[in-house]
Order: sequence, then C-alpha cells, then structure tokens
Amino acid sequence: MLASTLLVLSFIPVSAFTQEKPTIRWLTWEQSPNFITKGEYAGQGLGDSFTKALQLKLPQYQHENIISNTRRYNLLIREENVCVAWAWIIPGSKEYRVHSRAVSLAPPTGILTLKAKQDLFGKPGEILSLESLLLKSDLTLGYLEDMSYSKKVNDLLEQNRGKENVHFSSRGEVEFHLSMLDRERLDYFFAFSAQAIFDAEIRGIPNKYQFYNIEEIPMYSSLHSHCSKTSFGKEVMAEIDKVITNEMLMDQLSNVERWYGKNAKYREVFKDYVINQNPNKFVAHPGE
Repeated sequence: MLASTLLVLSFIPVSAFTQEKPTIRWLTWEQSPNFITKGEYAGQGLGDSFTKALQLKLPQYQHENIISNTRRYNLLIREENVCVAWAWIIPGSKEYRVHSRAVSLAPPTGILTLKAKQDLFGKPGEILSLESLLLKSDLTLGYLEDMSYSKKVNDLLEQNRGKENVHFSSRGEVEFHLSMLDRERLDYFFAFSAQAIFDAEIRGIPNKYQFYNIEEIPMYSSLHSHCSKTSFGKEVMAEIDKVITNEMLMDQLSNVERWYGKNAKYREVFKDYVINQNPNKFVAHPGE
C-alpha cells in the first residue's frame, strides 16, 4: 500500500504543491533617454533602470516587460496586471490607475528645432511663447495626439486645430524623430532637451538641434510608478510603496544627471519634492 501511494505521488507535478508566482506586466516604450530599448545603451534609460530596481525588490512576482507605443499603452494600463515604473500622472488617469509617491522629476518639456533656424525662434536659453509661435503661419509645429503636456498647451492646440501650421500626428509614437526637422517636414516639435543630446552622443556627431523652454510649460513634472486600478494592481502598488526608499530615489537622481547633466536647481527641487515629499512651487501638481 505504501509503495503504491509513493508511486502515485511521484507522478504529481511539483507545481501542484507550490503556487506559481503571479505576473506583473511592465510597460516600457522607446523614448530616449527615458526608455532605451535598442542599441548600445539599451536598458540604461531612466525608466529602464527604475523598472529593473523595482523588479529586483519584488521577487514574489514574475516580471514581463512589454514595449508599447502611446495608443497601446493607454489600452493596456487598464488591464488587470499591468504596471509602469516611471511615468506622468495625466489628467483623468486617477480614474483607472493607482499611483506611488513621486519617484522622480521630469525637466520641463519644450520645443526642438534646428540650430540653423535660431533666427526664426530666438537666442539659446530664451524662453519662448508657444502662443506667439503659433501665430507665425510659416512655422509648422508637430504635436502627438496621444501625448499630454499641460492644460495651457492642450487648450492652445485645440484652438489652432485645423490650421496648416499645426501637424497633428495620430500614429501613437511617444516622440517625433529628429529627421522630421532635417527633412523640413516640421519646423519644431515638442521634446525633451535630452533627445538631441542623446542622439549626438550615440552617433558621435555635434548636436545640430536647438532646445527652447516655453512659457506654457514652466514647471518640473512629477513622475510616479502606477498600476491599473484593479484588485491586483492595488495589491502590487501596496508592495511597491513598501520597497521604494530614499536610497533608490537618490540613485534615480544620479541617472537623471547622467543624461541631462548636473543642475543645482534641479537637484534642490528633487531633494525637496521627491526625497522629503514637500510641496514645491516649481513642480506641477500631478494630473494638471
């Protein structure tokens, strides 16, 4: 009897005695230096490094990384077991996402153009008015339909919808390719300053693009981890909140400074808002 019992047990798979780990699907996308999915620096972006840091601290889950575009991202984030380690809180997203404390700050989005066109825009370091630029019918702006930058920007663009000098792209990318400026398909588009810096570094060429801040996006943007607002997503977010430490966040600051360069003002605001969790007048309220 004992022998036959042991024989039966020997054919029962180990998984019958151990529960498989639940899986978190982590969304990433190609948007250097935030997420870098290919080439020499693949996996070394700001969001990549923070995603990996969280995954190492959550061994009770299986982890699956998914590269998405903006449209797919907006669909997937509503599913049961989907999280993002490093992203903005966009208007209305609290209805279907749960969020962590702030994990980083994004420098203000501005516009990129060619240095050869500075005479049409302004001197390097000058803060421009998007409202004034949109009045120049000979300059064409590129805007990604599925991205959200600020309420002022969104309102201005809606007011100018249908005009020939605003190109609305609905292809779902998270950033325009710099070749759109090279080929003069666009005169300027929304971007981070690091996009052109990173491009020049990986190609080993001088940076031929000019970045400008704009009046309509004057603030740093708060970045957070978030998960779908489901029972599983809330469970994972509770675990994420436990493992995020100030040491992790200071490592994140070092990664930001690697790609954007050191900036005393940024470091000061980062420590006050992200590390000490104080309100700061230079940080836009999440979701605005």
